[in-house]
Amino acid sequence: MKVLIYATTFGADLLSFTRYLSEKKGVEVKVLMKEVEKFKSEGIYKLWSIDFDLYESNKINIIKGISGFDPDITILDNNIPLRAVSPKALILWHGYGWKGPNDEEEFKWIHRNIRLSWGDMKVPNDDIKWLCFGPIDFEHRSKISGFHPDNCLMLGSASQDYLREEVPKEKLQQYYPFDVVNKKTILIAPTWHYGEVFSHWGDDDTIFNKMLTELQEKDINVILRLHDSYRFDHHYVEFLQNLEVKYPNVLLKFKDTNPDNFLDLQVADVLVTNFSSIANLFYATKRPTVHIYPVKSEHESFMWRNKTILGIRKKMIDSVKFIWKYPPEDNGGLLAKNYDEMMAQIFHGIENPSCCNSKAQEYLDKHMLGSDGNNCDRIWHSVQDLINSSK
Repeated sequence: MKVLIYATTFGADLLSFTRYLSEKKGVEVKVLMKEVEKFKSEGIYKLWSIDFDLYESNKINIIKGISGFDPDITILDNNIPLRAVSPKALILWHGYGWKGPNDEEEFKWIHRNIRLSWGDMKVPNDDIKWLCFGPIDFEHRSKISGFHPDNCLMLGSASQDYLREEVPKEKLQQYYPFDVVNKKTILIAPTWHYGEVFSHWGDDDTIFNKMLTELQEKDINVILRLHDSYRFDHHYVEFLQNLEVKYPNVLLKFKDTNPDNFLDLQVADVLVTNFSSIANLFYATKRPTVHIYPVKSEHESFMWRNKTILGIRKKMIDSVKFIWKYPPEDNGGLLAKNYDEMMAQIFHGIENPSCCNSKAQEYLDKHMLGSDGNNCDRIWHSVQDLINSSK
């Protein structure tokens, strides 16, 4: 079997399933991606001893595929080729979380590009399928996003198979500038859709400095991981960069400079997020997650930020509920609605590392097939069935 990984973001589920495939006998896998050398500089490349072939995307191969390689199936995330580069395809969307609505209007270009390559997914299609993380994702994709139920497969998250297996911190120490073995580490990983992280509680400058000072006094490491730097205003990026200079316990990462998050998820003792989809991966570790309620009120008007081919688009909407698949109260950890609650929950999570075990598992059971360690196997069987469906 020949498999092409057609990656917009080569991380999370695409990376994990590629690792799984590379260990299968009789499977030849090649990855087409941007910034290969940057990925090779990430710690995961060395930790996993990655030896599958990585190819840099260019104007030719993103249309025609890799020269001399005729894959049986293409596995991709949110970027659809202009033409089918293999007979079959499977879409592993690049995250699962609270954000929506991802309705047919929002997905019109996705539907258009899929139709031009592997055919219409609004009707049963034997050539392309869409991976769903669980029953709620299945219902959303089939009823809201417009994909025919026959094309939606509930398979779970590939990366959770690896995240649920704890990596000794001694093996991770070489990838961090501070002591992750003897000191606790907080991973702060906000989504970009709400703009500045704490703007609904006050001034980000004031709150971040207060927070980082308290954590420094407790001798706690902080990994501050954000989405691509170009999604934020220039002055805000400079502000975050200055925080890393000011506080020796802070390591700043942007997705476009440090694309992989697996090591950060493994090394973190507590995750703090305003409902980035990274939380749904972290739940597999069963370690505490502190969720920042992302707005003042779900009923107030809200500036919705979205990335388009023309740049970052801002749109005022009547209620933030418009952009949610399900409410933020449906989560796998703790929920903070003000600064004091957030800090109390962070310290509670540090002192009680099993405090979110049952809540995380409840969420995983409801949304993500329980994170039972068999997700890669399920995806693999579906890949085989998809390829064999034309024989």
